[in-house]
Amino acid sequence: MKLFEYEAKTIMGSVDIPVPQGKIVKVAEEVFNLKVNYPVVIKCQVQTGGRGKAGGVKFANNSDEAYEIAKKLLKLEINGIKTSCLLIEPKTEIEKELYIAITLDRTKKCHILLGSSEGGIEIESSSSVKIIPVKDEYKPYLGRKLAAKMGFEQNKLAMVADMINKLYFLYESHDLDLAEINPLVFTKDGRILALDGKMTVNDDAIDRQPFFQGWEINHMTDISERELKAKVAGLNLVELSGKIGIICNGAGLTMATMDLVKKHGGEPANFLDVGGGADEGRVKRALKLVADNPSVKVILINILGGITACDEVAKALKNFAQENPDRKLVVRLLGNNQDKAAEIMKGTGIKSIDDLNMAVKEAVTLGSKV
Repeated sequence: MKLFEYEAKTIMGSVDIPVPQGKIVKVAEEVFNLKVNYPVVIKCQVQTGGRGKAGGVKFANNSDEAYEIAKKLLKLEINGIKTSCLLIEPKTEIEKELYIAITLDRTKKCHILLGSSEGGIEIESSSSVKIIPVKDEYKPYLGRKLAAKMGFEQNKLAMVADMINKLYFLYESHDLDLAEINPLVFTKDGRILALDGKMTVNDDAIDRQPFFQGWEINHMTDISERELKAKVAGLNLVELSGKIGIICNGAGLTMATMDLVKKHGGEPANFLDVGGGADEGRVKRALKLVADNPSVKVILINILGGITACDEVAKALKNFAQENPDRKLVVRLLGNNQDKAAEIMKGTGIKSIDDLNMAVKEAVTLGSKV
């Protein structure tokens, strides 16, 4: 999960990395109520690079200018991604820009510290970037070592090392894949300040990070409404352009089923994996999500019951068939408690076919008739 700049700065502030006191604006008229000192910088909050080059960062000298700029920036798309909101901060008088970051280097098989005495656009690929590998437990001397390699001495070395050490603490404690400050600046009045930040949270670690609970919903800006509903419900849904809705358990089984649909001349309307151990309620939610797509003419369910109990799936199918008698269902349901499932589905009109090829052919045929 990539964080917006303002979110990254919220986390930085929690460990006393100094950041500008910014305000978030979602409607242009909000600028008139902000208690800020002008001039300010107004920055699009969008999860893509090239924001500055695309005109997503502007300066305003008063509230009227800020209002006109905010109206334009809130409509701006950068690399096809809409601006989520705006971050408004006091303009900073900069003496020097620099860059620090922490990430995992898979070739070195360890975490690495990166730093440069320069900052700004595309600095990550610059030859001026110094690298320190973290091969064992992190120690504060590594931050000082990187600051020295960046060319700093005495007081400035201590200030930069302190920022590196605090950033590493965030990287490790919050399960980040990337923690970056670009630029980290020395101001003309002698302070050090994080003017911009990028952070990426490891998706597999979000559940064990209470700090990020409820954050994911704000980052699903490039998916459809049904995909968003599926994500919230704990289902893995990707919408496609065909007529045959597909529900399976397991990503591999779902992909194989989609391949067979295409082989037999059909087009999948979606990928939906209900996961292992899906119960009646989970399958009901999956059926409703797929059925809500007006492009879907037939729903193909392919479940191999292991952890998943076939009778739980059958209960959901029976309930769905009773509530949606006009919906065409083709079901392949084998494995754990399949005999109980067959009894539950008796008299429902659901086409239950044990052979996968025959089930797929039936679904494709039904889909072609609509």
